[in-house]
Amino acid sequence: MKKLIGLSLIAFGIFLEITWLGICFGTVIIGILLLIFAPGILFFPFNFFLVLGLSVMRGQSYKNSYQFKYNEFNYKQQNYSNPQQTSSSKVDEYYKTLESTRGDSLESIKKNYRRLIKEYHYDSIASKDLPDEMVKFAQVKTQELNEAYNEIKKLF
Repeated sequence: MKKLIGLSLIAFGIFLEITWLGICFGTVIIGILLLIFAPGILFFPFNFFLVLGLSVMRGQSYKNSYQFKYNEFNYKQQNYSNPQQTSSSKVDEYYKTLESTRGDSLESIKKNYRRLIKEYHYDSIASKDLPDEMVKFAQVKTQELNEAYNEIKKLF
């Protein structure tokens, strides 16, 4: 039932967004000015009802947008130093960390590594004045990415 209510709220948000965009771009000058100077206002109905719908479906509130991306992270589940893991499963975890597969070329893996480092590097997170929890997450994630990339490079 929660899922149905959440999905209907998201669908309502899409409907309102289309209507709102129609009104804004019906007066072209207002629409263009909003698009340039205040895109948050232009896309507010969709964002509002998306967060509301997801909150209803998952049964939790979202106070900050960073929770969407990082709330599933668990430090204890991400442990690459487990001695019981076989080397094959470790390598699979490294590929998974870099969002790659065993069949990918080194260039493709390098592109994924660079993209992920840009996204998760703790210096970029710290410069955005995000909470300390986010900076700690970024430090751990950067270490994981570096370890995975170095280990996969050894295989080539």
